[in-house]
Amino acid sequence: MAIRKVLALMLFLCGIRFASAQETKEYRYAITYTAASVVYINAGREEQIAVGDTVKIFHSGKSIGTAVVIAVSRHTSAAQSLTQQSLFAVGDEAAIVTPILRDQVLHDDAQQQPDSLHAPAPESSPATAPSTFVSSQQSSNENIISGRVGMQYNGVRASDKRFNFSQPNAVLRLDIQNLFGTGMVLTLYSRSYYNLTGSSMQFNGTSGVQHRVYEMTLQHDVPGSAIGYGVGRMTSRYVTGMGIFDGAQFFYHYGSFTTGMLGGAQVTDQTLSLNSNATKGAFFLNYHSGEDFFHNYDGTIAYGRQMVNSKLDREFLYLQNSLSLGPELSFYENSEIELNSISNGVRRPDLSLSNTYFSVNYYPVQWFSANVGYDASRSVYLFETMKSFSDTLFDKNLLQGYRANLTVRLPLFISLSANAVLQTKNSYTRDAHNLGGSIRMSEIGGSDLSVGARYTRIAGVYSNGTDIVFDCDKSLFPMLMVSLRYDYFAYTMLSTSTNQPYLTRTATAALYYRMSRLWYFSVNIDDVIDSSMKSYRGFAEIGVRF
Repeated sequence: MAIRKVLALMLFLCGIRFASAQETKEYRYAITYTAASVVYINAGREEQIAVGDTVKIFHSGKSIGTAVVIAVSRHTSAAQSLTQQSLFAVGDEAAIVTPILRDQVLHDDAQQQPDSLHAPAPESSPATAPSTFVSSQQSSNENIISGRVGMQYNGVRASDKRFNFSQPNAVLRLDIQNLFGTGMVLTLYSRSYYNLTGSSMQFNGTSGVQHRVYEMTLQHDVPGSAIGYGVGRMTSRYVTGMGIFDGAQFFYHYGSFTTGMLGGAQVTDQTLSLNSNATKGAFFLNYHSGEDFFHNYDGTIAYGRQMVNSKLDREFLYLQNSLSLGPELSFYENSEIELNSISNGVRRPDLSLSNTYFSVNYYPVQWFSANVGYDASRSVYLFETMKSFSDTLFDKNLLQGYRANLTVRLPLFISLSANAVLQTKNSYTRDAHNLGGSIRMSEIGGSDLSVGARYTRIAGVYSNGTDIVFDCDKSLFPMLMVSLRYDYFAYTMLSTSTNQPYLTRTATAALYYRMSRLWYFSVNIDDVIDSSMKSYRGFAEIGVRF
């Protein structure tokens, strides 16, 4: 019932948007900066770009891939690559199809009349002006909607039937800008699924229909407005160290400064269920200068507390800083400082660093880029719940330690990269490190065929191994992309008695088909041949982007 209500609300809101959209128009904007899988576009909030928009990338008039917008500022946006037939480069164009209101169409037609040929262009610098005129006339009550609705299926069929897995899913991502003309933003990201196999209990401890709400937030943060707020299930962009919580945040803008507070109930990490006995809150101060991704500084200092049954569970300071000194150089850092420790069962004031992440991106020329970073996560002891957990807040999939990546782009769409990870042993038995490199060739012989290979030597904490990967992808038609991948992973488990060798080979076939401007379909099949068990894994999704 709840799902039907959510879908009905979504369709109602979509109807508001589509009822007022009489035709569509394509606008193209320049790409000003590229990274490994992200491009930066000279268009943002002022040009009606929104998170979730899908853009098509053109090189010399030829479509070479698609990307989805993941972040937006006033005149700049960042987009994550979805499909990529050849390397995206500075100077390429990002095209987006935008619904045009009837009064906007009439305005554009008037601009084309002889007596309006010399009318002034909209306010924007030459760098941000699109190649097609964007009208500034727009309904103040328009709901700007983006997102997707998809039906998914995940399945595993193994030689040992106890490891079989079968799970259909329904996914909803919804972002509504300027909700009913109020300037508020409504964001919803949820997933509902059903485990069909009787063995599902061993994977997540539950059976039957389950629901996960990752984000459901109503926010008001209009440029130029002094007061802002957000309510719902959220992660604060000012204090990401607080994680997900169900509650509210309020903030006040004064020039370049923002101060505010947030609080609410804690959300269990694995099940995303509400824990009404546990609460969290923070006070923060933020400073921001600069208007685009390439010349800005953003820094936050916050004081946070976690409570269980009105008793202190954790108390810490949070620091978050990002700095861009142009397209060539940028920095990011976040740190947490615990304010208490426990000794002989007694809590006492003590400063200790529980988490630090630091990253530097360097892109001096078009053909070379580098990234170095340091992740020093530590376990955090919670006083009332009497447990500790690894507190890696920025990216839980990254290994703790030092990281470096270098990429060189050669002529003929060839790129070479090298990467290294060093994990100091701390409480482990030994240091661990990964060393690897890759080569990729795109648009081979002027076609839409790309191939790549990667080699990684792994010396883990408890194992040694070698990982070799080959992959290729090709666009068969403008809307269809097929990719193949083969992964050879040989490793040895280290022990005091014997070193047991293992081998895992994985063959993957994937397909992505954009059936129309709205509808898409993707499928992914893995054939996994392990030393102890053979299995097949499958994933399929069909949905609509809006």
